[in-house]
Amino acid sequence: MTLVIPNVFTPNGDGRNDQLLPFPVRAIDSVEFTVFNRWGGVVFETTDPRIQWRGENIESGELVTDGTYFYVCRVFTRRLSGLETIDLSGYVTIFAGESTNFE
Repeated sequence: MTLVIPNVFTPNGDGRNDQLLPFPVRAIDSVEFTVFNRWGGVVFETTDPRIQWRGENIESGELVTDGTYFYVCRVFTRRLSGLETIDLSGYVTIFAGESTNFE
């Protein structure tokens, strides 16, 4: 099984879906996770398998604008045969505006 990364989250501070949290994280040793804006600029990086991105730009610390961001992720998984590497990539959409309501 590999890491599943959600394709949308809402870091609007309402206590629900405020972070990008992948699942499952069992047997994952580490990741190299990088998020890019539409111009190719890096807005977030981590090696923590829990990722826990709150939608903040790594340079400014401010919330990024609503929109779609591209990510690349190299997952390092522990196996009996050793460390296995899996490469993932995809898009994540952020809706942080106060008008967001998915109920």
